[in-house]
Amino acid sequence: MYSRQIESFIEVANAGSFSKAARALYIAPSSLIQQIDLLEKRLDVVLFERGRRGVRLTDAGESLHRDAVEIVRLSDEAVARARSLQRAEGPIRVATSLLMKCRMLPGIWSHMIEDAPGTRIDIISLESAGVQPGAYLRGLGASYDVMEGLYMSELYRDRCLFLELKRTRLCLAVPGTLGAFGASGPESVDPDMLRGLDLVMMKQGVSAEYDAARAYLESLGADRITDVPFYTMELFADCELNKRAIVTVDIWEDIHPGLVCVPFAEPYDMPYGLVFPKHPSARVMRLYRTAMEHA
Repeated sequence: MYSRQIESFIEVANAGSFSKAARALYIAPSSLIQQIDLLEKRLDVVLFERGRRGVRLTDAGESLHRDAVEIVRLSDEAVARARSLQRAEGPIRVATSLLMKCRMLPGIWSHMIEDAPGTRIDIISLESAGVQPGAYLRGLGASYDVMEGLYMSELYRDRCLFLELKRTRLCLAVPGTLGAFGASGPESVDPDMLRGLDLVMMKQGVSAEYDAARAYLESLGADRITDVPFYTMELFADCELNKRAIVTVDIWEDIHPGLVCVPFAEPYDMPYGLVFPKHPSARVMRLYRTAMEHA
């Protein structure tokens, strides 16, 4: 839908380096440089200041980068809508992963097939498809139609439809049996527990609920917090292995049995439910309405 040169331009701008961008695009650096040269010549605009330590956008390049990112997003949405119309009578594709399990959807689906007999479902494994945790929304509407999981308010806002099915409590998952904090562990997170404890949590600006939990933990004295852009199964394993705690939710207890969830004394929770494309097809909208009626 858009020029390959635009995609290359965005990758170079994000990476700040021709070599790094070339590796991400699986092409030779010389080919990538040639693409950018041709783009600058075609537009008659200098997009990058090039130096020995990499490249940085010019003012004109900054302007084009902002618009180019939006062009790619709109292009992806346009293709997703066109594909959804073509697949109007096809199966509803449900994305799943170890973190995005279908816990509540099976019950809703039983009502869906009562209301619309013959509706089929395809399960799309995000791990098998090579979709990275931070890029779940990119395939929504294009490669899959719905997924179940947490609603990351600041990341998802205006990029999808979300149907809340429940609230799930935020808590702190710590390694082992909590022996370091007492025989049975504390009833809730407290300053003594946090003293000298390394914490891992979602970076600021992804979820308003996570940000509120961060402020609460800091008020209790937490001062060793490592930010991550998204969670993975490997991250939970690393926390268990290296005796780090991680801010998580109680509905995820089954995915990290080696970590024990300790609740916050103050109630912090976040929305959990179904995530749909911003412009769902008619059959996907039928599932949305069924979930609203029966959840």
